[in-house]
Amino acid sequence: MKVTRAMIAKEAGVTPTTVTCVLNNTRQVSDRVRKKVMDAIDKLNYVPDVAARAMQGKGSKQICIMVDSIKNPFFAELVYSIEAEGIKKGFFFSICGKMDLKTYVAHIIARKIDAVYFCSEILSDEVKYISQLLDNGIKVLTSPKFKHFEGKISLIDMATGEAVKNAVKYLYKKGHRNIAFINTFNENSALDDRLPSYKQITKELNIHAIYSSPDGDLAANIDNGKMLFNQLIDQHPDISAVIGINDLVAIGAMKQAEESGYKVPEDVSFIGIDGIELSALVAPPLTTFKSDAETLGKKAFQMLYDMIENDNITSYNHSLTLIERQSVTNKTNNN
Repeated sequence: MKVTRAMIAKEAGVTPTTVTCVLNNTRQVSDRVRKKVMDAIDKLNYVPDVAARAMQGKGSKQICIMVDSIKNPFFAELVYSIEAEGIKKGFFFSICGKMDLKTYVAHIIARKIDAVYFCSEILSDEVKYISQLLDNGIKVLTSPKFKHFEGKISLIDMATGEAVKNAVKYLYKKGHRNIAFINTFNENSALDDRLPSYKQITKELNIHAIYSSPDGDLAANIDNGKMLFNQLIDQHPDISAVIGINDLVAIGAMKQAEESGYKVPEDVSFIGIDGIELSALVAPPLTTFKSDAETLGKKAFQMLYDMIENDNITSYNHSLTLIERQSVTNKTNNN
């Protein structure tokens, strides 16, 4: 039998209107009355009809999280943190791996999802989907900066470009001069700031820029880290340090270096960006710039909630912290 608000009201000894006020936060209710209603909801296992709520223009209390790859442990940690915060507010989450963005966007609109968090990079030909979501009243939170959507979407700056700069500076202070960057995005991509940041800092330090840049965007995973390291070392055998676009790429490159006969870190040092748990478990443990996924997830949900409930557009800069481990050594013989 379907549990109704009238049944909750009877169980709690209040009016159905009071139950509605508690569920929708539309009127101030005393803590004692709120507890009675919530206890009745728990006892009767009441499930709100979010479809009906959405049709009434009150929101579906659903959020979609779009990630580059659900196989990346960083995204798993991030999604867990967002979900933990959202469940407290009664939100339901859909997780999508961006395999078919056009189809996903159609479903998001049809299901009247309240908001979408793109914690993935958005390619130039995908920007049109942001417009489509906004045109249908769906809130958007994303990491890249789209100036033509300024004031319409909330932004989280993951500060990965800043981390790349700091990684180069860190290696430079340790005596490295042939510092390579493994990039998995096309060199002309304007929506990821890591390669431009690398080029800028190497120019400032007056050292040669050495980097990979595939013709088409690649998944930032271990296998591609191996493949791109091989390409780099063939062209630049004097590399002394490598920065991966993320931890998985750095780990892949490091493993390939070892398989190719290089000693890590004696011959080549490695740094990643993310701070996933795996980075501490590989041998040698990977030096990385850690993004606190738990803190980031909490902040992301707060921003999503603020957009949905209050129509507030906000921004947030999330700095990364250097975690020094054994994959980097001092380079005493400067070039």
